Amino acid sequence: MTAILSLISAMIIGASDFGGGVASRRASPFAVAAWVQAASLGLLFVAVWFIDAPDIRTTDLTAGVVAGLSATFSYVALYAAFSRGKISLLAPVTATVGAVIPTLVGVGRGEALAAVNVVGIVFALAAIAFVTQDREGEGEATPPIAFGLALIAGVGFSVFFLALAETQNGAGLWPLVAARVVSVPLVIVIALMVGGVTTLSNNTRLIVIAAGIAEGVSSVCALWAYQRGPLAVAAVLGAFYPVSTVLLARLLLDERLRRVQLYGVILALVAIPLVAIP
Repeated sequence: MTAILSLISAMIIGASDFGGGVASRRASPFAVAAWVQAASLGLLFVAVWFIDAPDIRTTDLTAGVVAGLSATFSYVALYAAFSRGKISLLAPVTATVGAVIPTLVGVGRGEALAAVNVVGIVFALAAIAFVTQDREGEGEATPPIAFGLALIAGVGFSVFFLALAETQNGAGLWPLVAARVVSVPLVIVIALMVGGVTTLSNNTRLIVIAAGIAEGVSSVCALWAYQRGPLAVAAVLGAFYPVSTVLLARLLLDERLRRVQLYGVILALVAIPLVAIP
């Protein structure tokens, strides 16, 4: 069940991130992040009453707050990266970082790494090196800052999911509600501070609302996957989301990759299951 939930979460969040990335090219990434998080919160506020929560603990809500804080900066960084470079390049970078860090956390907790897991980590690092080879002067090159933002987003999403893993089933969806209650006002405040509040067109608003609803559904699946465990399976299979993101970018935006970058994307997709093998 963990594997199924993680893969469902990955495919949905991949589409959500693509929508947010497209919207970030039309409006401020801060405004897009605020709308996406708000739409997600709206969905969760409705869904939370239909999911049994017999044992809500303070630790669950605290973990949700931590998840919300990390999600805020992660989404802002991710959309800022997408607004500056190729979505099909940057999504695998974020995903590979998000796959490797939980694995290393597991090792730090005493979990042993099999040889195939080590190979997966090496592939993941190589993938990052390959996809960042975007030669200047060949069309629209992806700047280094975009890759840096994608890396930051990957670290933040790792914290988000690791925090969710600390919750228990009896809390229902309340950890996610706590996360969004924190993230929505925070991202609005950040947007106001940096002057990132912009008016969205009707089409862009529809895109970000759809992305937010998809993000909410994906987060629910991810929460259930992490609560059931094991951590490595949930984290790494959940990092499969670049599959849908890259395909959508290729089909709808006609994003083309250099051969070395394509190898990097393929390596990233190969690395993810290798890291997950118990």
